[in-house]
Amino acid sequence: MPYRSAYRSTYRRHRRRRRNSHYGVLIALILVIIVAVPVAFHIVKGISSAIFGGDQNQLVYQIDNSRACQDGKAVDLGAAPYRNGGSTAFVPIDSLCTNLGLELTWDSAGTTASVTYKDDTANLKVGSTVLTYNGQDQTLSAAPETKEGVTYVPVRDVCQAFSWQVGEVGAEQGDLIIVSQSKKALDDKKMSKITEEALKVLGPSESQVVTGSILMRTDSDKLILAGGQAKEMAEETGKRGSAAIEVDGTRYIPLKAAMAALGGSASFDGKEEWTVEYNGMTSTVRTNGKTNVNGDRVKGDEIKVYQDDEKGRFYVSAQLFAALTGKHYTDLGEGSYAFTDMDLNGFDSQKAHLNTLTGGLTQAIGENIPDADVYVALTFDDGPTGAKDGYPDGMTATLLDGLKERGVHATFFMCGYRLKDFHSHCARYLAEGHELGNHTMNHPMEMLPALSEDRIREEIESNSQLIEQYCGARPTVMRPVGGSYDDKVQSVMKELGLPIINWDVDTLDWKTKTDPQSVKQNILDQVEDGSIVLMHDLYSGTIEGVLAAIDELQSRTDKTYAFVTVSELAAVKGVSLEPGQVYTNIK
Repeated sequence: MPYRSAYRSTYRRHRRRRRNSHYGVLIALILVIIVAVPVAFHIVKGISSAIFGGDQNQLVYQIDNSRACQDGKAVDLGAAPYRNGGSTAFVPIDSLCTNLGLELTWDSAGTTASVTYKDDTANLKVGSTVLTYNGQDQTLSAAPETKEGVTYVPVRDVCQAFSWQVGEVGAEQGDLIIVSQSKKALDDKKMSKITEEALKVLGPSESQVVTGSILMRTDSDKLILAGGQAKEMAEETGKRGSAAIEVDGTRYIPLKAAMAALGGSASFDGKEEWTVEYNGMTSTVRTNGKTNVNGDRVKGDEIKVYQDDEKGRFYVSAQLFAALTGKHYTDLGEGSYAFTDMDLNGFDSQKAHLNTLTGGLTQAIGENIPDADVYVALTFDDGPTGAKDGYPDGMTATLLDGLKERGVHATFFMCGYRLKDFHSHCARYLAEGHELGNHTMNHPMEMLPALSEDRIREEIESNSQLIEQYCGARPTVMRPVGGSYDDKVQSVMKELGLPIINWDVDTLDWKTKTDPQSVKQNILDQVEDGSIVLMHDLYSGTIEGVLAAIDELQSRTDKTYAFVTVSELAAVKGVSLEPGQVYTNIK
């Protein structure tokens, strides 16, 4: 018994020692973790600092991008930075404060901001170039601005007031504004590394993405290269364009016509193979779809071709066209798509920017225009017009009925102030083959050259928006009031992408008004191949007179006449209507 008792006592002591030992190990582990976590944190932070250039907060903006980059991740700004006319970079003040740990307070009027960081405070006022920092006034390079409810500040000036570092990267390298709260200078090595990492998150700048880009739209016979003017995709000079199409869910591009528009070439051997030359690359595309680019086979489910035997056209899928041009294919939505030097997957801001450039990709025209000896563009100003005596459905609607019966297309230069009141017929314009034209919102009788550029722009742009609202598309051409223009008007129209269409045949219906015979005779006496005829869908004499003239000309046996829109007339004549240029006829 004494032995057994001694054994048990010894056993208990060993158990207590082992238990105490386990507790010691556990405590040691906890201590290791407590020590290791901060160490690991500093290691990670050190790695981040090596990449981003300091141990302080850093924010990388990209001009015109509503996202920024912070610590290698995207942050939503809510509004995009921009540069003013003097190239000063402006950023939303809210984003600057939120992401860099500043306290922002506003006065009751919302025009004066107080920005505090630690013990330092800067005061700014919208519209003022004075910044007060810790009681001392400094001069800003540009005054803070408010746009669409967002206040923007000149980022370099504000950051330098707090002695932070600001670096800028040009548009061709990414269009970045780098803000670092570190007092260490952003040298070239740091800037290069920051730029590389930020572009992975933000994508290319708008300038970079536009450079070398090719924009197309299904059912358009035009393309846009590098953000320039739309070019017609025609297989031969002077011939009508060939439109991009969609068949069974696949987008196809007319190979020969597209390459001609891009300055390349596509030639057929008459049997089964096309040879494509573009931008230093040589490719072969067989009629069965087998493709080689610079000797390398191109594979993929989307590598397809399509042959339209009736029109004698050979098409390649958008993905195959991307391979032939050495670019990336991106769907921009609403039928538009792009081919770019950089992959835009995940970069919605850049896609949206490219989409804003596709306005010149108008729907293909000319395919259903009959062959004729004489092509004439009938145009109508100042409408639309509603019901009047004898025209219970509206004068413009009655005119549309008569044109439809005769298979005639026309161009309607509408005024916004009338469109607001008379628009029940508007779905008919495009559906029946007519062209939408802009004739200003308010028809200012002092004429456009007497207005400021901003007023001209407002008259045209507000009307374009209204026309799109009621008619389903923006106008493709414009006519100034009275046909009056100057260099200023042409400059604004070039900016807005609208050719200026005047006339060479004036029916004088604005004088005679109720005399159909006068309108008819003026048309019969003056029209030639390529003429543009001026009329107004405001007068009974116009409605009756133009329909009588059409009947007379269509009944002639010595020549055939076709009545077309202005853009159809240009397509027939192989003329590209250029924004800002003035056309009185197209011959």
